[in-house]
Amino acid sequence: MPKKTKIDPKIAELTSNISLLESKLVRALADYANLERRFSEQSSAVIKFATSDLLTKLLDVRDHLALATTQIKDSSLTMILSSLDKLLVEEGVVEVKTDGLYDPTSMECQEMGVGEKDHIIKVVRPGYRLHDRVLRTARVVVGSGSPQGQTLKDVPKPEGKV
Repeated sequence: MPKKTKIDPKIAELTSNISLLESKLVRALADYANLERRFSEQSSAVIKFATSDLLTKLLDVRDHLALATTQIKDSSLTMILSSLDKLLVEEGVVEVKTDGLYDPTSMECQEMGVGEKDHIIKVVRPGYRLHDRVLRTARVVVGSGSPQGQTLKDVPKPEGKV
């Protein structure tokens, strides 16, 4: 049988300390790598959405220009609106799709109207997204599911409710 060698307790303690310090170092390096990754993601998000306030203000200007082009048939106004639309698209602004079903995350129901239930009947004000975030919700009229010719005033109210 091989002879067991007695390990010096001081060496055993130092070996244990080395192992503990190595595991702490590995954890610290992993934490640092995660911190760098999170910082990079947050920095890119700040850069990506830094212009959102300015773009939101420009959307009001765009709405006014669009309204003016419907009232005044002028090629200069149309050209300015087209240039503004191009600029917004270059900055990552896209219009919220308002065809089909009502989506409360990107739309605001201004009123209910006669039409297919939960379907968009009319767009009152277009909404816009900046990359993956809603910049401005769309204001829409949503179908109530009431039959054609019947208004919401004609729909009987459930009993017990005011």
